[in-house]
Amino acid sequence: MRVKEYILALGLLLLGMTACSPTEPDAKKYDDPRDAFVGEYDYTSTGNIEFTSIGVKPMSIPLYKEGSFTIAKEAEDNKVAIVGAILGEKDSIHAIVTGNQLMLEQSSTNYTKDDLNIQMMLSYDKATLTDNQLVWDADILGVASYSGISVNCTGHLSVVAVKQGTK
Repeated sequence: MRVKEYILALGLLLLGMTACSPTEPDAKKYDDPRDAFVGEYDYTSTGNIEFTSIGVKPMSIPLYKEGSFTIAKEAEDNKVAIVGAILGEKDSIHAIVTGNQLMLEQSSTNYTKDDLNIQMMLSYDKATLTDNQLVWDADILGVASYSGISVNCTGHLSVVAVKQGTK
């Protein structure tokens, strides 16, 4: 009986090691991991900004935008740039590739519409690429000014982007 138990245990061990080992095509689909992200994307961004001031009822403005952006490699290894204004006047967001995610660098931007000017700081969650769809969220802190009056604002933004040519 000992020989059968030994052979069974060895077989299970080998099976377990094989099941946990990635195959070469899956483990290294791209020579450069940034290649999975590089390309043109169509996106929709949604969210809101809430304005607060002492003695004033809070006000909320919805954020909605559709557009496109490009992800391009940067000179440094594992770095990419998302080029194209998603919110405000900022035309690029820099990020580091880690697996199927982008770690987006915190950024600041301005948003201007008529007499309203909002200076914002955006803190991003990781952007995850799944089946050619890139998704991320951002928290917004800022100061808004309108006709000489300034108020603090906070908000949230969600972005869903689909790589062109893969729909």
